[in-house]
Amino acid sequence: MSVAVRGVRNALRNKTRSVAVLLVLAVAIGLTLSMLVAGEAVAGKLAALRDDMDTTITVRPGFGPEVDVEDVPTLGEAELAAVSDLPHVTEASATVSAMLETPQPEEEPEGTSSAVQIGPGASFGTTDLKSGMDPDTVGAPEGVAFPISLTGVTGDRDSEGVRYDLVEGELPDGAREAVISDKIAEANGLGLGDTFTAFDEEFEVVGVAESGDDFDSVGVVMTAETVRELSEVEGFHSFAIDVDDPDHIASVQEAVVAELGAAFEVHSQADSVMQASAGLETVEDITSVGFWVSLGSAAVIVFFTLAMTVRERRREVGVIKAIGGTDRGVIAQFGVEAVVLVSLATVLGMGVAAASSDVIADVLVATNSTAAEDTDGGQTLSGTGGKTIRVTGPGQTIEGGGDLIGEVTAGIGPRTIGVGALAALGIALLGSAVPAYLIARVRPAEVLRGE
Repeated sequence: MSVAVRGVRNALRNKTRSVAVLLVLAVAIGLTLSMLVAGEAVAGKLAALRDDMDTTITVRPGFGPEVDVEDVPTLGEAELAAVSDLPHVTEASATVSAMLETPQPEEEPEGTSSAVQIGPGASFGTTDLKSGMDPDTVGAPEGVAFPISLTGVTGDRDSEGVRYDLVEGELPDGAREAVISDKIAEANGLGLGDTFTAFDEEFEVVGVAESGDDFDSVGVVMTAETVRELSEVEGFHSFAIDVDDPDHIASVQEAVVAELGAAFEVHSQADSVMQASAGLETVEDITSVGFWVSLGSAAVIVFFTLAMTVRERRREVGVIKAIGGTDRGVIAQFGVEAVVLVSLATVLGMGVAAASSDVIADVLVATNSTAAEDTDGGQTLSGTGGKTIRVTGPGQTIEGGGDLIGEVTAGIGPRTIGVGALAALGIALLGSAVPAYLIARVRPAEVLRGE
């Protein structure tokens, strides 16, 4: 009978013990593979978050409820030039905010007023445009008159650093040119080349932009110089700074604060994502440690199983060696037993991994994902005395780390199966190393003399 055949038969000779060992070993190997699969899923989610990360930094004057508008620091051309020259800054643009209102009758129905906070120094002007917001869609009272946001830009980004998505046309370049949202275009029946009035001036529609949500975050867009002229505002209300790489966001934020001073609020759109990523990195470390601990536990189980088997079959080993069996042959036989046990346990362990990897990944992500401190798209408003309040624009919600991460899906693929096979071989070799040493020390004469 060949060594391989004897090894396979001996692995299953004691069925009760073999089943017990297989179950325990299957759990250990299953946890090993689960940690591997969960770690791969988290690593993939980290890579996806990094690829989708917005590297835009926004700068606004710090203000709060106890600060007079006159005391709010201003952002000007000099500050824009200064941040544009900072290392790792690829682009910097500025915006000016104002609001447009459609003239209403002197007596308005109750509940039709709509107050919107847009920042310090913002002005209101009149327009013949109707808002593109539908009261029913946004849950407002019937007949409410919504103001229209007016943004002056020096580039192609809004006050949150988001690039305008033009449906048609181009961004304004002339003093009396404007881009309107698709909702305003639909509500007013306007297209490219049509005109409307704002601040008692006539403007030509040169572009239509995707509004993006029910609250029409685009409104009307003009050049910053035009809005400053119409609203009689000096300086800008915000900067949008584009950073070349996510790894440089923190250093650029520090450089902006050092350049402009602490009176300005410097906020990165990636802050929440970075916090969520920190939680995922912790999960990745946990799964890595768990993988090696589980792998070591499986090897220990194999070691003690084979060590006990060698002690129980010491007489059998002595007889085999007495009739001409070599140490190599006996060691190979026990090695085959180890491989058989571990291989069967690996097959069962893959079932354990398939059932538990998603659960493990979800639990680890849920317990290690920190809630994002900043609202995605919200404003941080700082006043004197260290007081800070946080507001969001219409329709914007505060997202935690779990919201940003989304679902982490773990699944067993070809790579996992390959790693599982290698892990099984490694466990068998590690677990049979010491028993092999014990086999080599068995002296046939001592065994037979003892009998």
